[in-house]
Amino acid sequence: MNSTSRHPVVRSRLTAVLAATALGLGAIAAAPVPAFAHDGHDHGTTDPGGDHGDPTDPGTPDPGDTGEDGGALDWSNYERVLLTKDVGEPIDLAVLPDKRVLHTARNGDVRLTDPATGVTRVTNTLDVYANSEDGLQTVALDPDFAENNWVYLVYSPRDADGDGVADTPAGNSPNTLPAGADESYWDQWVGVNRLARFQWNGDSLDLASEQVVLDVEVQRGQCCHVGADIGFNADGNLYLSTGDNTPASTPGANGFAPNNDAPGYNPGFDSRRGAGNTNDLRGKILRIHVEDDGSYTIPEGNLFAPGTELTRPEIFVMGVRNPFRIEVDIETNSLSWGDYGPDATKAVAQTAGRGPMGLVEWNAISLDEPQNAGWPYVHADNQAYNDWDFATATPGAFFDPQNLKNESRWNTGLTDLPPAQPATLWYGDNPGDQPWDELVNFGAGTGQGPMGGPVYHYDETNPSPTKLPQHWDRKAFIGEFSQDYIAAFTLDWDTFEVSDIEDFLPNAALSTLGQPPHDNPMDMEIGPDGSMYVLDYGDGFFRANPDAGLYRIDYVAGNKSPQARFTATPTSSSQAPLTVEFDASTSTDPDGDALTYEWDFDGDGTYDATGATTSYTYTELGNYSARLRVSDPGGRFGLTSRTISVGNQAPEVTVAFPGNGAFFDWGQAIPFQVTTTDAEDGDATECSRVTWTYGLGHDEHAHPEVSGTGCTGVFRTDPNSPEHGPGALLYGAVVVTYTDAGANGLPAATGEATVRLNPKLQQAEHAIRREGVTTYADTDASGGNAIRGLGAGDYLAFDPVNFAGIDGAVVRASGAGEVQLRWGAADAEPFATAVVPAGTGWQDVEIAFEAPEGTGALYVTSADELAVDALTMVGDGVGDVTPPTVAHTLAPATPTGVGGVFNEPVRFSVQAADNGTLASVQYSRDNGATWVNLAANQQYGVTFDQDGAYDIRYRATDTGGNVSELGSVSFTIDLDAPNEPTVDTRTLVSLGSPRVTYGAPGDVTVSVRGEGGAPTGEVVLTVGDTELGRATLDADGNAVVALPADLPVGTHTLRATYGADETFKGSAGIGRLTVSQAKSTTSVAVSPTPVKPAVAATATVQVASSTGIVPTGDATVTIRRNNAVVATLTGTLGADGTVQVTLPKLSAEGAYQVQASYTGSTGIAKSSGSANLTVKK
Repeated sequence: MNSTSRHPVVRSRLTAVLAATALGLGAIAAAPVPAFAHDGHDHGTTDPGGDHGDPTDPGTPDPGDTGEDGGALDWSNYERVLLTKDVGEPIDLAVLPDKRVLHTARNGDVRLTDPATGVTRVTNTLDVYANSEDGLQTVALDPDFAENNWVYLVYSPRDADGDGVADTPAGNSPNTLPAGADESYWDQWVGVNRLARFQWNGDSLDLASEQVVLDVEVQRGQCCHVGADIGFNADGNLYLSTGDNTPASTPGANGFAPNNDAPGYNPGFDSRRGAGNTNDLRGKILRIHVEDDGSYTIPEGNLFAPGTELTRPEIFVMGVRNPFRIEVDIETNSLSWGDYGPDATKAVAQTAGRGPMGLVEWNAISLDEPQNAGWPYVHADNQAYNDWDFATATPGAFFDPQNLKNESRWNTGLTDLPPAQPATLWYGDNPGDQPWDELVNFGAGTGQGPMGGPVYHYDETNPSPTKLPQHWDRKAFIGEFSQDYIAAFTLDWDTFEVSDIEDFLPNAALSTLGQPPHDNPMDMEIGPDGSMYVLDYGDGFFRANPDAGLYRIDYVAGNKSPQARFTATPTSSSQAPLTVEFDASTSTDPDGDALTYEWDFDGDGTYDATGATTSYTYTELGNYSARLRVSDPGGRFGLTSRTISVGNQAPEVTVAFPGNGAFFDWGQAIPFQVTTTDAEDGDATECSRVTWTYGLGHDEHAHPEVSGTGCTGVFRTDPNSPEHGPGALLYGAVVVTYTDAGANGLPAATGEATVRLNPKLQQAEHAIRREGVTTYADTDASGGNAIRGLGAGDYLAFDPVNFAGIDGAVVRASGAGEVQLRWGAADAEPFATAVVPAGTGWQDVEIAFEAPEGTGALYVTSADELAVDALTMVGDGVGDVTPPTVAHTLAPATPTGVGGVFNEPVRFSVQAADNGTLASVQYSRDNGATWVNLAANQQYGVTFDQDGAYDIRYRATDTGGNVSELGSVSFTIDLDAPNEPTVDTRTLVSLGSPRVTYGAPGDVTVSVRGEGGAPTGEVVLTVGDTELGRATLDADGNAVVALPADLPVGTHTLRATYGADETFKGSAGIGRLTVSQAKSTTSVAVSPTPVKPAVAATATVQVASSTGIVPTGDATVTIRRNNAVVATLTGTLGADGTVQVTLPKLSAEGAYQVQASYTGSTGIAKSSGSANLTVKK
């Protein structure tokens, strides 16, 4: 690869095009929530298309003869013609050879607009997966369309394999692996973005003719970046752009490169798996050649030759983020594209040490030089990102653009990557952030959104008088989506050095000329007539914006076409007949010419009436295209149309709360509820059909911030909204739509409701109507401005206002006197009065009041010529201040193991409820030191499957920041514990005899009985706390326990306890046993006998019991002669019940009696025996 194929931008003088003019805003004339648009936009409710007459006026100069480019740069020579506002959520366009326009909407609709008739219709609808940015994308014509009628589409099929089942789940995939899941869990979210082609039959696509060319595998269930634009070179090779399929909101990215491959995280959070992967088609510009059968081959000269290990040969450019619009230009042999960047601010980038601030790019390269554009390692002019460790949130080294390595664990391609090439142009947020400051100075908006556009080629042989002038020849156009401008780049197409940037047909000029402005240009194309066709997305996201539209920019010097507009009342009904009143009085002519009006009520091509106003009665059910043609005296005309539905009336949408004009604090979440009424479907609302968008209102336009579906939820306001600047007129703007089910064979219709939400601080100078007062600058005023001269007959009006949750206000005013608050009219009775004390400076006076109900106008009056700075409402308003409630369940609900433990995994789930929307549900196992989020798509549950004691705290937080009370639960898991039994048992104790003798207690039979079988396990026999014995139950549930021989004498309560098994519960039984003493016998033998005097003899004493248990204790030996006791001796019985006692030496000869006595024990009775002893010489 030639690493010098990209060249630094050569900075030169910007061609002076048109000085931007500041447009002053007049007083607000009405109170409804504006459409999401910039100031000065047409917000009519019509559905216009448009065209102009054949501009053959001989006074019209040839656009190639502009005289030092004066004509080309005179914006009054241009006309921005609205062709239609019926564009859905517009994505892409393709101009047919006959100048009809195909255009796509994300929901799968393909529309055809005919400028000659002003009629737009949906020709086809594809079944698409439409989460986030996915859906129907690009439409493009085959280079040989005139001969082969092939039309290419890129779309996200809901059911790619045609088995009737959606390929991927609905909704969003989780950020992290659910508990217990492995990485194969992510496979269910894998879908495809499909490049296919269809035959065009002249009026629609033949969907049955589809040839699937290429599927790009993607990770669904998350935002963002699809790319999906198409171009062709001179050899018929097809170029397809693909996005990196990675969200900017990747956890831990913080506005820098989203390279998060931390364990457990969604693989979609790592852009290296796609854009940085040589073996993946995402984040690329592909180049293929489509064959006759719809298959494709690989042209020579791509980035990787076929057969190169770990690569895809389709890749021409790798390392792109979201090349949403590309241009393949044959004459300049160039490929160009705009590419988006992440969002780190300059201040964050300067301190974070992780890479560049948020920058975007425009690139132009040769069709002969494939390359690596560097994302997600470098951006712009190869500014490097840090190899951030997302698992530990620690920095690594910065990537080297010439030695890039893909070390992601998701990488399936080469580790060593081609060197990165710098962008042709790049820019950031503010002047000074880029070589060409014009890229941030041309537009009025903020942010960056480069849409690659066409290279214009002037053709003097083209007979069209509306073709762009020669001045624009070989210049590349881009549309700036975020800043609402179109720019033209002058390049050296050999070096790709940019030498000039021009602001093409600026909005300031369009406003001066009374023409519709550029509004988020989405796609641009030069038509066969040399005019520029522009598809505007309008302000807002993921909806059919009211300011979206399809336009054509013509070069028309002299007389301009009228702009046709009309209203129709009503536009739908449930039944026929339907009488509709038509009014075209809002149509205008840029030249101020008188207009004539012609009406075609049923779209049959015949004009049925004339005049600025008229009426028509539709007598049959159906959808009708009502057309208006407005002409000026010079023969130029404008066309527009809209649909009249007879048979299906649009539903009525009501926002039950919050009320229109209600008050809140920035950063709060505002609960809402939507209800609907439909003439055909009834009052039961299907909440999945309710869609809503919350936007930040600013002056007379709004910036959509949050969208969603459902009948209930919250509108989350941004706490940073006041950063627009002190004194900015800010409010919340809400649009809610509901689409019915269709009726009487007619398609579904949509109804809409709007709500304006007011911050509690209301600046006096922002009153929607001001009578008799003057606005002036005051540095001490809260917004830098205030009003003065509020006297008799004067007023400030704030409308709409709804005081729900408000019970007072702080009036900030100056000058002694009274300020009255009135409801509905300036002369209504005051419902509250603030007495402003005398003194210099602003005085804050708080007043309490009982607020009027409902929505209306608040009038502020005084007769005392006061100055007023602001009103601040007091009270909760409609912001969410109610915390969620929580409870929990365990599954299984009760312990299943013996001892009150769970012997299987436990599913812990939290039931959380809120009056708005939950932001998080969490649990903690360490008494709140750390918290773990529970996923909504897992029903706020987690499964615990490890042994241990669990002491859990849990809580819920709503989007308003309100936190529930803590819940708690404790349990123990022991997976080895046997099951807790369920069948009751009885334990029986059977004694052979209730009375036994000590030493021979016998046995006890224990029987355990239970329903349905024989219990198993052990029984334990105890007396008090003393265990006497245990035994195992036999097959019949019986066991014999031998009593200990030394069971003490007395009456005993024997307790037999059964400890349970997996089926049978434990139980106990008792029996009573009396143990009596055993009898004993005592014998004594003397040796020797006779014994000589003064010689000691030995007496052997033997004690035996009647039960055979060996007696214990002492034996006493008494020696007598002639009944006189000679001696008494004591000995302790040994283990065999005997003891030998040495007798004393007796000196007197004669006969002696030796008596042995056993004193007895607790279990054995006493006894005695005797023997004779003779002492003899």
